[in-house]
Amino acid sequence: MPFVLVRIRVADYTRWKRVMEEHVTKRTELGSRGTRIFRNAETPDEVVCLTEWRTFEKAREFTSWGDPEEIRTRSGVLGSADVLYLDAIESLPA
Repeated sequence: MPFVLVRIRVADYTRWKRVMEEHVTKRTELGSRGTRIFRNAETPDEVVCLTEWRTFEKAREFTSWGDPEEIRTRSGVLGSADVLYLDAIESLPA
């Protein structure tokens, strides 16, 4: 099962989330199955997103879609993003 994990720092969470919400239709069209958003409890400007995708190809298409630099600037992302393409191989019981 394909996932993409993105870790970023943001200047303003509300501003960043508003831009993120603008792209929900495109993510859905490309096969996103949903995104979980986490904030670092000790560093609240650090945000981690975990998105499940139908395929890695569509995930990569989304991460390069549009003008990534313009989107980062408009949403207030500070610095560069850490992006990991992850393949879920099993779950463990609680």
